[in-house]
Amino acid sequence: MSSAPYTADLLLYGGHVLTFDPNRPEAQAVAIAAGRILAVGTEEELRPFVSPKTQALACAGRTVLPGFIDPHLHLFAWASRYCGADLSAARSIAEIQSQLQARLTTLGSQDWLRGYGYDEFFLDEKRHPNRHDLDAIATDRPVLLRHRTGHAAVLNSAALRQTGIHAQFTPPNGGNIERDTRGEPTGVVYELESFLRTVMPPLPSQEFQTGLQQVNHALLRHGVCSFHDASAGNTLEAIERFSALRADGIIRPHATVMVGIEAFSQASQTDLAAFKQADRQAAQVRLGSIKIMLHESRGELYPPPNDLAEMVWQVHRHGFQVAIHAVEEAPVCAALDAIRQAQERLPRRHRRHRIEHCTLCPPPLLDTLAETGCAVVIQPGFLYFYGDKYAAEVDPEVHDWLYRAKSFRDHNIPAVGSSDCPIAPQAPLAAIQAAVTRQSRTGTPLNPAERLSCLEAIGLFTHAAAWVGFEENQVGRIITGMRADIAILDSDVTRLPAEAISRAGVCTTIIDGRIVYSA
Repeated sequence: MSSAPYTADLLLYGGHVLTFDPNRPEAQAVAIAAGRILAVGTEEELRPFVSPKTQALACAGRTVLPGFIDPHLHLFAWASRYCGADLSAARSIAEIQSQLQARLTTLGSQDWLRGYGYDEFFLDEKRHPNRHDLDAIATDRPVLLRHRTGHAAVLNSAALRQTGIHAQFTPPNGGNIERDTRGEPTGVVYELESFLRTVMPPLPSQEFQTGLQQVNHALLRHGVCSFHDASAGNTLEAIERFSALRADGIIRPHATVMVGIEAFSQASQTDLAAFKQADRQAAQVRLGSIKIMLHESRGELYPPPNDLAEMVWQVHRHGFQVAIHAVEEAPVCAALDAIRQAQERLPRRHRRHRIEHCTLCPPPLLDTLAETGCAVVIQPGFLYFYGDKYAAEVDPEVHDWLYRAKSFRDHNIPAVGSSDCPIAPQAPLAAIQAAVTRQSRTGTPLNPAERLSCLEAIGLFTHAAAWVGFEENQVGRIITGMRADIAILDSDVTRLPAEAISRAGVCTTIIDGRIVYSA
């Protein structure tokens, strides 16, 4: 009979437990009860919490970590990629055509033919496909390809007709279409995702549901216990949709849902107050940041700096966290200037405003980031999967500014790791390896001075990611009282060669104290 006041539902023992608790960084065993961490220590110390009803899980030779947190992905866009041809491995336009032709045989007569994930850098032709390339597959059926980044797409002639894109078409603010010498659309469009969603039919519901189930399995297989959906098109109703998916067991990890600035601007004060209250009461699906897309189009920033400053001010003064998509130097500078203005009008550094990506960060912006107290949500996995492209296409003079990591730490700038899936694959261990090695998967180096240690890199996807989501007292560390979200790896990554970290696997994922995945 246990003499402890509580007994464990689950005991993890015999592993190398990395707690990320400054008071006890390592342990050998973890006791879990009622979805929470009951105790952490040696097997002997935890023996009083064990009863005949305790499930015991041996972890010999394995690493026990806080469950991974991905604070920037796009769940529905990811699921949609299972509803079309996967073109991520295509190496020529002919190969794209062949894969589309194979997909065509599976479709109904009224279905659009869709392909996802191509990247012109990896094609032999070193160019985007165009309408003529896609017309070779189908002239009477709409065909749409989405670029790996999500910022470009290609339509065939039928799709151009159905979406109303023609020679006289005026793109919405921030968008652009490529034209030939006669002024006719080539089929390649940029930053038109929001527009396309309004003029295209939705995906077949059953196929999309299957895609969501595959996404859920992938998250669990990679040890991801929480995520933030960073889609700028989310409305307040999206929180209800995510809640239904989790209640039905279709999506198991905890979800935090960003809301786009357009939906935020249109919401009433009553709506916002209600969702903030719901956020405090429910831990499964939470209201997250207010998302603003900031990019350069045709040499101009969109939204313009004055409009951006007003958007940020409204988010800031109403007590919300802003997350600004900003990739290159000019957008990052504009984003920080807007945040600085808001903070000067109403000092609230505890808002933990976020810059998403910050791909190119020259030295002066490091100081500005530190002054504003902004967090930077980076994607180390991009170095692993697309480092060869960066090495070839990015000016070597700015390689030292590319996807910084150590510089953020050295300047006391909170840095957080994410995947941006499906822009890059969901692969936390590959991203951790890239943060440690600063090499692509083929070994191409990219600014080794920005390397992190293995523990620092893991921290990007655990306690740092919890902090940026205001959940540092709930998840991200293995500490008594915290939620029992845990990933168990099949090897001790702290002892593997850095180049082998990505080859480690997740053998068990635990959410709320329950085993939800086992290899």
